[in-house]
Amino acid sequence: IYGALGTLNFHNLNIILSFSFDESYIYLKSMVLLGGLFIFITLFFKVAAAPFHFWSPDIYEGSPLSSTIVFSILPKVAIFNFFIKCSCFFSQLFYDFQYLFLIVGVISISIGTLLTLRQKRIKRLFIYSSIAQVGFIIAGLSSCSLDGLISIYFFLFIYILTSILVWNFITQFYIAQQDVNRQIKGNLSPIFISSFSNFFAINKISSFFFLATLFSVAGIPPFCGFLAKILVLISLVNANLFYTSLTIVIISSISAFYYIRIVKAFFFETKDIKIKNKIMQ
Repeated sequence: IYGALGTLNFHNLNIILSFSFDESYIYLKSMVLLGGLFIFITLFFKVAAAPFHFWSPDIYEGSPLSSTIVFSILPKVAIFNFFIKCSCFFSQLFYDFQYLFLIVGVISISIGTLLTLRQKRIKRLFIYSSIAQVGFIIAGLSSCSLDGLISIYFFLFIYILTSILVWNFITQFYIAQQDVNRQIKGNLSPIFISSFSNFFAINKISSFFFLATLFSVAGIPPFCGFLAKILVLISLVNANLFYTSLTIVIISSISAFYYIRIVKAFFFETKDIKIKNKIMQ
């Protein structure tokens, strides 16, 4: 981009790109588009959007829980803020990449949802779930409209809030597991969905709060996650992306299944484990 236009200042780039390139300078636009493609692919890799997500499940699964929480939430805030700035300053350039964002968003939602169905470890499950959530934000960027930007900001706020709540609850289980292992001198093992069995009988308040958080992440009304997702879908419909909206709705309905699995373990399974008994009432 710098080689083609001679600047990386947002305001200067906005002024230059507001003019159309004639045939003698069309190669400059090709260089700008190629540079933009490289930048966007790099940022897709950083936010773990599919198909650039392969590194994230294994890295986050093998990392300390504190590192997983920080690096799965905070960098996405800065990167999507950069995306939104780009869409404001380079609206014409962003429009050229509309279908790139659309395809990456749908692929992220699809892969994140389908691969989450296979997960049994709770930490890995929410990592794949975050890939699907990122897909919603990227799909919203493809609308290239003011409604889309507003919906993205709101979705990002709800995503951060629910992520903090989910990881806080998982942290309680890991702390309780460490307390148990100190007493029985056992090794720290991953927490599975079955680890939540019959948790409602032990801690009813935490169960209901975690249930509300899961339903919000799944986009079930009347929770705030539903409003965040419906705003993104409305922005896509207003941009005449009807089939994309329909595809996302169908895939999102499938994603409710793995959240219901956790709810089933909470309220209806009776397997007893020592970790649950160590969590504060």
